[in-house]
Amino acid sequence: MQWLYVDFPFLQLDHFIHELAEDKHAALVVFCPVNNEILQVSGTAASAGIQRGMGLAQASALQSSIQLLPYSFESENRLLTLLASQLYQIASDIVLLAPQGLAIKLDPIIHYYQSVGNFVALFHHTLQQTGLRYHFATGPTVETAQALAKGKVDTIYETNAQAICALQSASLAVTALSEKHITQFNRMGIRSLHAVFQIPLEELGKRFDNTLISYVLALKGNKHTPRPVFHPSQRFQYQCELPFELEDSTRLLRFLTHPVEQCCAFLKSHNLTTDSLVLMLHLADSPQQQINIRSGAPLHNAQDWLSLLSLKLEQIELTSPLRGFQLCCDNTVVFHATSDHLFAERFSKHAENMLMGALLAKLGQNAVQRPKVRADHRADLQVPFSKDKEENSKAVIPQGQQPCWLISPPRPLTDSTRIIYGPERLQTGWWDNYPVKRDYFIATNAKGQRLWVFRDHDSQWFVHGYFS
Repeated sequence: MQWLYVDFPFLQLDHFIHELAEDKHAALVVFCPVNNEILQVSGTAASAGIQRGMGLAQASALQSSIQLLPYSFESENRLLTLLASQLYQIASDIVLLAPQGLAIKLDPIIHYYQSVGNFVALFHHTLQQTGLRYHFATGPTVETAQALAKGKVDTIYETNAQAICALQSASLAVTALSEKHITQFNRMGIRSLHAVFQIPLEELGKRFDNTLISYVLALKGNKHTPRPVFHPSQRFQYQCELPFELEDSTRLLRFLTHPVEQCCAFLKSHNLTTDSLVLMLHLADSPQQQINIRSGAPLHNAQDWLSLLSLKLEQIELTSPLRGFQLCCDNTVVFHATSDHLFAERFSKHAENMLMGALLAKLGQNAVQRPKVRADHRADLQVPFSKDKEENSKAVIPQGQQPCWLISPPRPLTDSTRIIYGPERLQTGWWDNYPVKRDYFIATNAKGQRLWVFRDHDSQWFVHGYFS
C-alpha cells in the first residue's frame, strides 16, 4: 500500500493572496490572537524577517505596515474540502486531515494512470492552478507520508522501503507527537525518529501509552489506521469573508468570479446544471440579505452566470457595509447535451436562455411572462402567457386559414369588405365556460388588406386578424 500526503502550511494565507488580496506583494501574516502567535507568513513579510511563531509586537517591530489576517480553523477546513473536491476529479480515495493536509491512496489509481509518475504529473498540474504552496511525500501509511511531507522532502519514493529509510533522519518536530511526548523523548536524549525506532516496543510500553505505540507502528509502516474516505457533496457551497468592508454592491462581482467558476466546474464534473443561485450577503449591522439569481433556463457556464450576477448586483442597495458572502447552488438537474447538425436552423436556444435570464435578473420573476402553445381551435386561447419556467409543450396549433397577426380581443368590423374565402364553422368550448360559435371568412378591404373576419351567433361581424 502506498499513500501520497500533501501538506498546505499556508492554506489560508495563500488563498487570500490568490483570490482576495488587493496588493499581492503586501506584508501579510495569519495571526492567532488567542496565543499571540504568527502562524503563516507571506514572502514579503518573510523578507522583512518575520517568522512563524513570533508574537505580534516582535513582528510589528520588524515591519510597521504588516497586515493581519485572523486565523480561522473553519475557513481552512472549508478550503481543504473545496480542494479535495477538485482533486476528486483525478483521484478517488482521498482522506482529509484537517485543517491543512490530505492523503491520496495511490494503489487503486496506478492501474488507471499506468504509473505513479503519470498521476503525479497531473496532480501537480491541478494544484498549480490553485496558487497554493504545498509539500508532499509518499509512504506505506498516511502517518509516514505525513511526517515526510511536513519535513519538506517533496519526493515520490519508488518503494516504501525508501520512504522508511528517509524517515529515519526526520526530527520529532515533523511528527504528530504531542508536545508532552516530544519533551519526554528529549529528556531521554532522543531527537530523531531513528532513535525512536531503536527502542523496543516493550520499553516504549513501560514509558508511554498505547496511543504513542500505535503511532510509532504506523510510522514504521506496520499498522494501518482506518480513516474515513472523502465523498464530495451533492450541493455547492462557498463562503468568504472579505478583506475589507464594501459599501457598493457592484464591487462584489470581483470576489464572485472565482466562486462562480468553481460552482460551474462542480456542476460540469457531476453532469449537472442549474437555473438558480442563492447569494447570502453578510452585513455589518443588519441581518443577512438573501439574493436569488434566476436564469431563463438551466446554465452551467461561468460567464453566463457572471453576466446575470452583474445585472442583479446593480439593483441591490446595501443597508450596511458588506463583510462577506455565501454562494449556494441547491436546485440542480441532470444536464442533457443537445447537438445540431451543420444545416440546422440558425435559431439559438442559448441566446433565448440568456435573454430570459437577463430579463429575470433585471425585472424580477413576476414581471416576465413567456408564451406557451395550447392545442385549441380557438385562436384566443392558443398562445397563453405564463410566469412559470416550464418549457413550452409540444402541442401543435391546429392548421387552417389563420393569420399570424391576431387582434386580441377581436374588434367590430367597420370597413367595407369583400369575402374571398369561407365560411369555416368553429363551434367548441362548451365544456370550459368559454363557448364559441363563429363562421370565419377571409375578406379584403378597399386598401387591399386581407382580413380574417368572423360572424358570431348574433350575426355580428368582427375582425380577428390580418394576413401578411
